[in-house]
Amino acid sequence: MKRIIQCLTLCLLLTTIGFAGKAQFRKIPEDVTEAFRKKFPNATKVSWKDKLSSFQASFEMDDEEYIAYFASSGDWQETDQKMEYEDLPDDVQDGFEKSKYTDWEKGDIYMIVKADDENLLSYRIAVKKNAIQKKYLFFANDGTLLRDAITL
Repeated sequence: MKRIIQCLTLCLLLTTIGFAGKAQFRKIPEDVTEAFRKKFPNATKVSWKDKLSSFQASFEMDDEEYIAYFASSGDWQETDQKMEYEDLPDDVQDGFEKSKYTDWEKGDIYMIVKADDENLLSYRIAVKKNAIQKKYLFFANDGTLLRDAITL
């Protein structure tokens, strides 16, 4: 009986920690929400996440999915637009096909627009080889693989 109580207590503790880890502890600053409204006035289905060093808004606009990142000051940092592989520029598709990841399974794909140079686009392709080997591949508009990063 003592063992069952210990097990139930441990399960309750782990569940509480799990929910607390997903809770948002800070309120989204008014500067951030105002900057978002100005930049994306037609956004719908907006949801916010606190990323500690920034705030992330997921939303829809013109039937497309987006993620925008804002600093705590309200400064826009980046916007990622979800897209299909077939919609990538030919150079990016060619770059992916010539990479060592061509046989990995493709996941979500985003076009990235950064605040420091809105004319310089890049693309992020999530790939996985198995349940353990997962990466983000970042490509320049000309198809050059800029870097790969391990995902969690």
